[in-house]
Amino acid sequence: MNHCLVLFFQFCKFSVLCFGGGYMLIPLLTAQYVDQEQVLTMSEFGNLCSVAQVTPGPVGLNTATYVGYVNEGFFGALAASLGLIAPTVLIGCSAAAGINRWKDTFLVKGMLKGTRLAAVALIMFAVTIFFGMSVFTRTIPWESFGALFKFERPVLPEGFRVSPAGVLICGATIVLMLKTKLPSTVLLLGAAAAGAVLSFWF
Repeated sequence: MNHCLVLFFQFCKFSVLCFGGGYMLIPLLTAQYVDQEQVLTMSEFGNLCSVAQVTPGPVGLNTATYVGYVNEGFFGALAASLGLIAPTVLIGCSAAAGINRWKDTFLVKGMLKGTRLAAVALIMFAVTIFFGMSVFTRTIPWESFGALFKFERPVLPEGFRVSPAGVLICGATIVLMLKTKLPSTVLLLGAAAAGAVLSFWF
């Protein structure tokens, strides 16, 4: 039960920081549950996010439910889900009551601008995490690429290479997203089907 309370308050914290949608949770969750507590491996976390994308519901809530279930079963899933939802509801109701009154003030405009910039940074960080798990065969070794700034040749870990299937699916999804009006659900399911088919060749 104590661990359930810990999960509840952890996801309350994530909810308060989650400006811009569920994708902003990705860097926070990987830092907490992959790097610090090591509840999940990066591969397991990537699979979790993939499943969360094609199941009904927001990616943040699906992820919270799964992480809670891995930690403490049913009650952990319930605690994590409620922890993610409760602050959002409270803050949303409070903001709705005063948004018309305060939206044009200098302070609120500055706060919203700052949170938009932070949201972009966290979403881009999430993109690099997914990029390292899908286009490359191993997580991107950023510490090796740091040698480029010292004018040294980076030493990449053994087995690190580009996945042809990953590049094809990623490129095709971007083109379709920019050139067509296909719903995101169709793009996700199409990418899943293409990944299944291309896995026989790559």
